Amino acid sequence: MEKTNLNVSPYYDDFAESKDFHRVLFRPGFAVQARELTQLQSILQNQVEKHGRHVFKEGTVVIPGAVGFTDEFYAVKLDSTLSGADISSQIQDYVGKRITGTTSGVVAEVIKVDAATTDDPITLYVKYIRTGTDNVTTVFANGERISANGTVGSFGSGVDSAQLNATNATATGSAANIEEGVYFIRGHFVRVAEQRIVLDKYTNTPSYRVGLVITESLETPEEDTSLLDNAQGTSNVNAKGAHRLKFTLTLSKLALDSSADENFVELIRIDNGIIKEKARNTEYSVLGDTLARRTFDESGDYTVRDFQIDIRENANDGLNNGIYSIGARIDDGNTASDDFLSV
Repeated sequence: MEKTNLNVSPYYDDFAESKDFHRVLFRPGFAVQARELTQLQSILQNQVEKHGRHVFKEGTVVIPGAVGFTDEFYAVKLDSTLSGADISSQIQDYVGKRITGTTSGVVAEVIKVDAATTDDPITLYVKYIRTGTDNVTTVFANGERISANGTVGSFGSGVDSAQLNATNATATGSAANIEEGVYFIRGHFVRVAEQRIVLDKYTNTPSYRVGLVITESLETPEEDTSLLDNAQGTSNVNAKGAHRLKFTLTLSKLALDSSADENFVELIRIDNGIIKEKARNTEYSVLGDTLARRTFDESGDYTVRDFQIDIRENANDGLNNGIYSIGARIDDGNTASDDFLSV
């Protein structure tokens, strides 16, 4: 169930499951109440939620939106003081471009950028496409200049080619990503957009809980003009109308010891760069428990591959494939004999 309280002005959604109302029956000659229209949705949503909770567990992926982790997220650090004058404001222009090292000849495609912080310089995250002109070098060189698509000044308006840090210009970081899909969240089937987050910029042994932060918000026509009446050619065109309840799922990371789970659904647990736990694609609820119980009732405990027993002669006469030489002392204190078998 959503956590946003809708039983407030101007919605007045006082739906109560305990009243057992299952339909709103409108009548001619009586005004339609705003709360009736809202309750109509609440009744239907309550039915959807009951069915959803019977089948799916909270946080289960319904339509695959696979989540992944990479410890090969290559970072390139720019020397902002030696790059183009407007490089900070045009940083997003790098995304999707191929960059070439003017000294090394290495070619890479930029897939993400991070603006400079008080601790870190502007950072590009790249996928290396081609080795250098020597056919050996695989990463950019310290202090070299880079240009986009082989042309100086093509990063953005007013931006010249950029220069890398003089030392430690390249590093291997780590990141997590999620594909577009649908998750079962708070009784709703919520779409998650394709996203990627950096776990550690310059190291690839992160330790985090990675998952989705759930945000509920109310959208109004004042904030989103697409909610204005779109009835072109009528007197009420662009009139304000209903608000919307919105769910947003944002890929995020938490420390391993964090317990801030009220609005967080964990998908992957990573410890020192190794995935320790990962949510299954579809985790069923009552249905899954029932199938598991039925399988146990039918089959009980059993061995998939049984333990093979090998019975051989205790004393080896050279022809019988026995274990011990005749007369030899064996571990249990006896002497190898034709009278015994070994198991």
